[in-house]
Amino acid sequence: MVVCGLLAALVGCDVPPPPPNTADGRPVKTVLVNPADAAEAAAVRQLRAAEAQYRQALEALRAYYEKTGNYDKQRWVEREQKNLTRSRPWKYTGLEAPAPTGRTPIENVGEPGLVEQVLAARQGWKEALAALEDHYQAEGLNFKLALIRNVQRRFDPVRTYRYFLEAEIPPASLRPTEAIAAADALYQRALKLHREGKPLPAVTDYNKQRKALLLLLELVRKYPTSTKIAKAAFYIGEIYKEYFNENIRAVHWYQRAWQWDPKLMLPARFQAAVVYDYRLAQPGKALPLYQAVLRHEQFNASNVSFAAQRIEELTRPKE
Repeated sequence: MVVCGLLAALVGCDVPPPPPNTADGRPVKTVLVNPADAAEAAAVRQLRAAEAQYRQALEALRAYYEKTGNYDKQRWVEREQKNLTRSRPWKYTGLEAPAPTGRTPIENVGEPGLVEQVLAARQGWKEALAALEDHYQAEGLNFKLALIRNVQRRFDPVRTYRYFLEAEIPPASLRPTEAIAAADALYQRALKLHREGKPLPAVTDYNKQRKALLLLLELVRKYPTSTKIAKAAFYIGEIYKEYFNENIRAVHWYQRAWQWDPKLMLPARFQAAVVYDYRLAQPGKALPLYQAVLRHEQFNASNVSFAAQRIEELTRPKE
């Protein structure tokens, strides 16, 4: 943790922002609920109940994926569980302990129902945080307000999932047909952050990469006919792959890039092929993409040469 903290100071480690320290400079471990503040007590109880429900929903979904052998989605749930756990590294005191939650049965609930429970619980938790934020702001409780806002910042939007890619990624039917000034401005801001987020080969500013990703996702969501959507999709794939190890998300965003603009002058097919080949260990999916590189991405001679070599290696008869 100390090493990572030092690296974070040099913008080379992806760690959440530290919570505010106490008056004597020590990390906060507990926060006392004011016994005379009934509104705070009610809001904290609601937050703890919402957090317990969120954890329970996540664990039920994780157990479902473990049982059905869907290890990629199980890994997504585990990342979201870790995200929630590290968002609030301190505890409330001064209230009765919350009642233990039972296990959510998965036997008679399918994946859509379990996912719906997670999405609803996540939203409920965010709303409970917002209610506490409003109370502390209204009462002028600035230190507690800073703590809650820190929890909101520590909760990483990259490590939350819709669990169905078709719900997360717009359809292949979109086309970049309109020049939209607002979308162009978003794209330029995102690209600037993306470039600034990698000032040196061995140094990454994850905060800037995260901001760039969120701007690109906003562009695609708000302006689905913009001439920038295919380029945005490519860079979404790049950021997911290079900085957050979200390889499944990355290959699907690369796919959208060339589906939305088949003549895109960015190596979307090549990058997807390499991810399938080396990160996801799925050479069967990589091969047709390497072949597509030869047909559609002649603008990058190095990639074409590498793709041709991998085609030869993947199609060579086994001895």
